Formats: sequence, structure tokens, C-alpha cells
Amino acid sequence: MTLVTGDPASCSLVGGSLRQLATSLRTSGRATHAALADPTLRRPGTVVARARRQLTALDDAAATAAGELDRVGSALQDHAADLAEAVADVRALTARAEAAGLRVAEGRLAPVWGVSGLADAPTDASRAEQSTVLQAELDRLLSVLAARRRRLAATVAASSSVLADHAKALRR
Repeated sequence: MTLVTGDPASCSLVGGSLRQLATSLRTSGRATHAALADPTLRRPGTVVARARRQLTALDDAAATAAGELDRVGSALQDHAADLAEAVADVRALTARAEAAGLRVAEGRLAPVWGVSGLADAPTDASRAEQSTVLQAELDRLLSVLAARRRRLAATVAASSSVLADHAKALRR
């Protein structure tokens, strides 16, 4: 069972893609602006005036969308780093547990399978002590990762809300 779910490389790739999309969105309206800013249009007709108003609304929405894409992309890339760090930390902890005669099963530390007896009492006491220390460390690692996931989910939810509000305004 994998204690740290998620793929850091995929998170980073999606985050980078969102940030690239934000950059292209920021630059996509320049040609339209140039056409509408043509100085030969001294007295624009109603169609051009309406297009300019719509362009302003679209610019505002595009700027907001670009900002949100960049923010979520950055959050995903930060989360990718968090995931990679958590994976490495859990692997190191698992290796230390195995060296101490423990195994990680479903987020809990337990003795490895095997035979032990009265002659192993000092080893069992040491293993129990190490188990307590390693379990506390594992619990902390998983708790920190859960908090980071909640932070990412809150960022995505807030961004979705902002984008939904702008989409609603554009449909009016």
C-alpha cells in the first residue's frame, strides 16, 4: 500500500501547462486591440463602439483567467514538490523501520513477521521504543501532507469560484 498518493511529475506538468496557458492568454488579445485602436477610425460606428466595450469586458475576464491559471499552476507545482518530498521522507522512514525489524502496513508500524521469544526481550523492547518514535514521525509526515492537500484544494475551489463569477458576467 502506498502511503503517499499522487504523482509529483504529473502535478508539476499540469501546473506548468496551466502557467503556459496563462502566458498565452495574457498576450492573445493584442492583435484585436491594435485593430480597434486604428487611428483611421476617427468616429467609430456603433458596431466598433460595441466591440470596444465587449473587448474591455473580455480583457478583464482574460486577465482574471490568466491570473487564476497562473495561481493554480503555481499551487500545483508547489504541491508537486510537497509530494516528492513526502514520498522521499516516507521511503526513508520505511527503510529505517525495516532496519529496526518493523514494517509499515496501512499507515501503522508493526513488527515484521517471524518468530521471537523470551531471548529476544531486549530487542523487542528496543523495537517497541523505535516503533513509537517512528510512528509519531510517520503520523506527522502524513498530517503535514494532508494539510498541504487541503491548501491546494482550497486554492482550486477559490479559483473555480472566481472564474465562474467572470463567466457568468460574460454571459450577460
